[in-house]
Amino acid sequence: MAAADDGYPEDAFPPGGELTYLYPNDQLPATLWYHDHALGITRLNVIMGLAGFYLIGDDTETALGLPAGANDIGLAIQDRTFNADGSFSYPAMWMEHFFGNTILVNGRVWPYLNVNRGKYRFRMLNGSTSRTYTLSLSNGAAFHQIGSDGGLLAAPLAMTQLTIAPAERADVVIDFESYAPGTQIVLTNSAPAPFPGSPGAGVVPNVMKFIVGASTGHIAPLPPTLRSPVALQESESVLERPFELRKLPEACSGTAWFINGMHWDDITEFPVLGTTEVWSFINRSGMMHPMHMHLVMFQILDRQAFVMQGETVVPTGPILPPDPNEAGWKDTVRCNPFEITRVIARFTDFTGLFAYHCHILEHEDHEMMRQFRAVCRKGDTNQDTRVDAADIPLFVDTLLTSGSPGTAAFCATDMDDDAILESDQDVAAFVDCLVNAACP
Repeated sequence: MAAADDGYPEDAFPPGGELTYLYPNDQLPATLWYHDHALGITRLNVIMGLAGFYLIGDDTETALGLPAGANDIGLAIQDRTFNADGSFSYPAMWMEHFFGNTILVNGRVWPYLNVNRGKYRFRMLNGSTSRTYTLSLSNGAAFHQIGSDGGLLAAPLAMTQLTIAPAERADVVIDFESYAPGTQIVLTNSAPAPFPGSPGAGVVPNVMKFIVGASTGHIAPLPPTLRSPVALQESESVLERPFELRKLPEACSGTAWFINGMHWDDITEFPVLGTTEVWSFINRSGMMHPMHMHLVMFQILDRQAFVMQGETVVPTGPILPPDPNEAGWKDTVRCNPFEITRVIARFTDFTGLFAYHCHILEHEDHEMMRQFRAVCRKGDTNQDTRVDAADIPLFVDTLLTSGSPGTAAFCATDMDDDAILESDQDVAAFVDCLVNAACP
């Protein structure tokens, strides 16, 4: 979506105000979510409930015959601590993490769900500010993951436990067909807090309960294939950007979390629309950071352990591919301690400022969020990184219709970069660019 509709962290408005955002939904079907993103206080507003699901589907996904209707349920999993009067208890001052002692699903404490004897599609979201979950069924039964952050996987993946960090999503199918009416199964958590931490430390084990009824539900088999993503090729990347994740001294609080030692206002990344980049997250800390990028969906390339020799990062050990359930499109990736995690993304469609950050919200609010500026190549209206005859139709159409500011086509047509589309100046500059390669 356009930068103006992305919930830019500095675009606050006062109580009683309102803004209208336009979501073009021009992407693959996916389990998305939204939340408040105010600079420095995101954690507070999300704790108070400003978050929710945003689901996109299409005819291709519907035709797969996956569980639907009442058998397609979102599960927003969060942790909270309560005061004696039932209000939320959250530290008055900034803390490095927050781990509640109670699990909520869709705003309810340790709920139960009556299910029929059939398959359910559960769209699981980790909406916690800091807590990671490793989820499994109390009877040890297998389930199938069919999707992640950016939509469906290539095929259903059988598994008995699933780890999701803050902001990650997982579409999971659980089959209750074989259970006798009255069977109770608990969705449990075993992830330490903080993560990966020490086994058993800080664990809140119970998430919710399923109670099987007598009626028969969705019993159709899962399709053997779902939706294969087109793999981005590292050979197409124009550059690789390193991002060091670490804690450094900070004047106010003593220490803070940083990306490359820089702050929110330090803009050093200017990806060009139509190009592909590799972003390499180098985690120099002893805890996992779920790194999230706005504007794009990416694919995980690999992970590799490293050691520090002085201030030099020295990779060691094998280069490991992503886990099978990470093979699809993602917008959040778990960056494990003392590992280099590499992702690849193609930047398209919209120009402007977009955030990237750790999705542990206590970290995001305390310097672990920065921003990049997506820019266009003038004249390249179709975002293929070349200015040629293929750009002419969209250039003319954008000029005649006045285009939409913030889009790739508007930026590429606005040859003199004055935020106004003018037939005389912009046409002359485009022709010069097209014929003489004299592009701004």
